[in-house]
Amino acid sequence: MEYTLGRTEWNVRFSAADGGITVSGGHFGALSLLPSTLFTLRLQDACGTQYTLNSDTGWSEVLTEETDGVLHLRLAGPDGHGDIAVLVNVCADDAGLSFDAQVINSTDNRSVAELTYPTPAVTGQPLHLFIPDCCGRAINGAGENGFWGKWNYPGHNMSMQYFAFWGAEDGVYIGFHDPDACMKTFTVTAGEHRGQLEAAFPGIGIGDMGNSFALGGCVRWQYLPGDWYDAAMIYAAFVRTEAKWLPERGRPDTGRRFKEIPFWICDYIPNSPAQMEARPMTLATVSERYGKDYWVDAAIALRERLGTPIGYHVYNWHEIPFNINYPHFLPARDVFRAGLQRLKDAGVSVFPYINAVSWEMHDADEGFEENFGNIGHLGAAIMPDGNPVCDIYPQVKADGSKTHLVPMCPMFHRWRQIICDVARGMEADLPIDGIYFDQIAAVPSYPCRSRDHGHLPGGGSYWSDGYCEMMEQINRGKPADAFYFTESNAEPYMRVFDGYLTWVWTMGDDVPAFPAVYSGYIQMLGRYTDGAKRDDDVYFRYHLAEGLLFGQQLGWLNAHVVYNDARMAYLERLVHTRMAYSALFTDGCLLRPPVVHTDIAPVTSSGITMRQVVAGMWKTTEGDRAVLFVVNVSDRPAHACLSMRPAEYGIACGETLEFSLEPMSVTVREFPIG
Repeated sequence: MEYTLGRTEWNVRFSAADGGITVSGGHFGALSLLPSTLFTLRLQDACGTQYTLNSDTGWSEVLTEETDGVLHLRLAGPDGHGDIAVLVNVCADDAGLSFDAQVINSTDNRSVAELTYPTPAVTGQPLHLFIPDCCGRAINGAGENGFWGKWNYPGHNMSMQYFAFWGAEDGVYIGFHDPDACMKTFTVTAGEHRGQLEAAFPGIGIGDMGNSFALGGCVRWQYLPGDWYDAAMIYAAFVRTEAKWLPERGRPDTGRRFKEIPFWICDYIPNSPAQMEARPMTLATVSERYGKDYWVDAAIALRERLGTPIGYHVYNWHEIPFNINYPHFLPARDVFRAGLQRLKDAGVSVFPYINAVSWEMHDADEGFEENFGNIGHLGAAIMPDGNPVCDIYPQVKADGSKTHLVPMCPMFHRWRQIICDVARGMEADLPIDGIYFDQIAAVPSYPCRSRDHGHLPGGGSYWSDGYCEMMEQINRGKPADAFYFTESNAEPYMRVFDGYLTWVWTMGDDVPAFPAVYSGYIQMLGRYTDGAKRDDDVYFRYHLAEGLLFGQQLGWLNAHVVYNDARMAYLERLVHTRMAYSALFTDGCLLRPPVVHTDIAPVTSSGITMRQVVAGMWKTTEGDRAVLFVVNVSDRPAHACLSMRPAEYGIACGETLEFSLEPMSVTVREFPIG
């Protein structure tokens, strides 16, 4: 039996036959749908043997019914596996389809390990791809050039839960409208003019025979009349009506002085002898070149030269070595206390680091009464083999071994209390402006197999729920004028943080999809251009420019930039522009970026290709003005022609604008709306 659901711009055909159901064809705009299975079901028995079943074959019962515009599908009795059924409901509207699904397991010898969401396979020429990696990446020509990736959501590389494929003008949006932010594993494959997404939902109650569950939310296949920006607007509509993680727009809970910080620096205090050589290697400080007081002196000099507020993210403020003996962060070093007071007197806002996710596995060696061996292992995130998840870091302990950091399951209540006690202790003892809680929005969620943490083993929303509950506890004692932020920008945590450290938005094919969805809801701060790339001037200039256009608070650099007059001249222009428009970037909306045509060729350096003239458009929260920013990254004059969409922006101007740009310059033009 065949069913066709659709409209003029799109349609999807389903084929139901003896033994299974498939997606047999259809199209979304110029993209054609390839035949594909509707879902994959993965089972395991009590011995751990695994079985993979698809929707297209092997089912003894296949039922279909269409009522009130909803196509109900039921597949039951998979060959050799007993009383198991998968129910899928397909709801069509003018724009696309929504699928929800559940598995009903009535066996006593099978556990459901995983069920995939229905997702389309597409073909077309050209074929472009959007993935929500960090701020979002538009991978042009993915279908021609090939692409593969696999990620866990929510986490560092999967900040949101939607994707898109499109061709010359249109395509398909694939959004997982799950307001609980349940764990998912996404796999994208593209090549030979084809694209395929798999979205796997880890079973709730993995290992329990007879476990049943529904997929989190629904998956949406929607006609996409455009590109990545149009996909972001579809996802934003879901977020703003259904997502449980969305805070109040404008963030009245975040101090205004923190919203207006235009520039951030980061560094670590030079090691004490007891800290050996364990340091944050990514930061690659230059303390050794400028002396032991550099970390304070350079910050104060930069604050004075810029004449604007700056935030300072400080590492190595604690007695323990970096990445070793976590979570025993207190007490603070005396050198930090002395430097902190000087920084405060100079008007620098200071935010020390702590790791809020990981316990160091061998801290018992240092004599801590409460350690991983007697307490921490009870809360470790557990892998299928029963061992804790463990990440090996390059920092070396006194015995010569590398440090082993174990992510803690956020449902382990003792861990929540430890991090809360650390935060309260820091705030009681130090005149700091806030705290950086490392890793929470960066570490991917783990389908923890423990049966002792208060959650069912496997999937669900408990990972993001647990860390949000921990931060809610900490926030209840938060000083009135303090700023809390975490690493990266996985969306489910934004209601419990003031800011996200967006330091790795440096891929080269980045697009501002995350700001398009979430500007006004969270402060996004920094891109790191020091470390291994510290001598690449184009890389430095490009990411400052894109950071401005993406609405980020700029920087997260080492303060020694103040000693580089050539860089400072450019940096000052962008920082002062960011300061002048802080209210726009804090509370406004990012509009579709104009397309830039210029006589300056892109430059490839530090592993990415960088455009030399970039532009962005923002709208005030009042909706009365649109503001265009154009940055010439190059050290040469440039001519640029911008392709505009005045009707979409609501402004009166031509569809093209011409600019003659000075080297390393920022041009701003405002337009009334209406």
